[in-house]
Amino acid sequence: MSGGNLSSVKSDSLESLDLKPLPSKKLSLLRKHCCKSKKLVSLEDDSGSQSDSGSGDAMLEHRENQRESQPYVQVTRRTCFTEHRKRMSCGLFLTSFVAVSWVGGTHLLRAMYIDYSLALVANAQKLNMTSMSNLEHGEDRSALLYPLYNAPFFTTWVCTTLNFFFFPVYLTSRFCAPASEKTSMKKELTDSIQPYQERGLSVGGFLCRCGTFTVLWVATNYMFVYSLTLLDATDVIALYTTNVAFIYLLSWVLLQEQFVGIRIVAVIMCNTGIALFAYMDGGVSRAMTLGGVVLAAAAAAGTAVYKVLFKKFIGEVNLGQLSFFFSSVGLCNILMMWPIFLALYFTDLETIFWKDIPWLPLGGAALFIFLANLLGNFGVMWTYEVFLTLGFLFAVPASAAVDVYLYSVEFRGMKLAGVVLSMIGFCLVLLPENWPDYLTMLLRWRRNKYPHETTCSHPEPRTSYTSRLRTQSGRVK
Repeated sequence: MSGGNLSSVKSDSLESLDLKPLPSKKLSLLRKHCCKSKKLVSLEDDSGSQSDSGSGDAMLEHRENQRESQPYVQVTRRTCFTEHRKRMSCGLFLTSFVAVSWVGGTHLLRAMYIDYSLALVANAQKLNMTSMSNLEHGEDRSALLYPLYNAPFFTTWVCTTLNFFFFPVYLTSRFCAPASEKTSMKKELTDSIQPYQERGLSVGGFLCRCGTFTVLWVATNYMFVYSLTLLDATDVIALYTTNVAFIYLLSWVLLQEQFVGIRIVAVIMCNTGIALFAYMDGGVSRAMTLGGVVLAAAAAAGTAVYKVLFKKFIGEVNLGQLSFFFSSVGLCNILMMWPIFLALYFTDLETIFWKDIPWLPLGGAALFIFLANLLGNFGVMWTYEVFLTLGFLFAVPASAAVDVYLYSVEFRGMKLAGVVLSMIGFCLVLLPENWPDYLTMLLRWRRNKYPHETTCSHPEPRTSYTSRLRTQSGRVK
């Protein structure tokens, strides 16, 4: 009885809750489904944990790789920084050396003509008109107090002859290189001649081009040397620095280089400096000054023509090919130009007393100019090209200091303005084509480094609209 009562109570309670008991089959199916869902959840948890552990392992491996690669990156950066610092240090040294070479060579050439002018004055004061007339006819040369030397072309020939040693110096540097970089002389000669053969140049065509460049090079140096007889050394160097402006103009016309507005401004400033040099003496000896300025400016233009034509007809070459070409030009100078200075000597257009030639200053000037040209072309192996170019710029103030100290030269008025404008024009030509980008980077770097200098009191925020035609105070612009 008790059992029947319990069953009746259970059924009554289920009916009162509106729940119906499920059959046994459905209960078994639900139990199986719940078991499967639990298994799936457990599998997903396992896979998630495995994926999490896998991703964690991957992240750890990535971090370890980064830690392992960090020393290599740091070593690479340190190596690049050390190499950059070495090239910068070497560039500063070569800049000063190029400047000293140009100043030394130019002032030694100038000193020979100063001695010549002093000799003329001393002889004119010592000897009477009769002895001077006999001297002009060559009857009494032993009466001279000072040796006379006035041979610009012979000086030019001696100085340009040293170009022959470009290729021997290059070969010597290659033979003194480390064992891994050494090559035979035959291979160096083959590598130096091969590019000219690939351009279709025969031996005759190559010699013809070398002869053309020899005439142009000798004429340019002759005008430079002759201008030293009329102007101070600093004036000649400052005028010669304008060759960079002529190089850009000719490159723009003949080589179709990119137009850069700031370089046109540099050309205008260089030409203005040349004009100021022409009028620096006013009415005193204007013809002589104008002649010297024209010769120095023509020497700068001739150098520009030489370099631009070299790029156009010879093209891009390495150091071996460049040194071979310069040596060929020096050899052509030795073989072609000696009859000219002999003709000038026998026609008395140049004054040369062979026993009284100032060989020491002449040889020193030739050596200094050769070293300046050698470093200007070979210095790119040790430093950046801009340092070699700046060496010629620093030669101007260095030469001015020598002129003031030794010869009491005064720089004022148009002369000083001409020197300053020539130097500014030289600096502007050296600016890269994308110089505004570098200026923007510099301004950003300064703004980020010194933020307190650029910050200012911010104006109060406005709620009303302000017209662009009015200022902040309300006035009409």
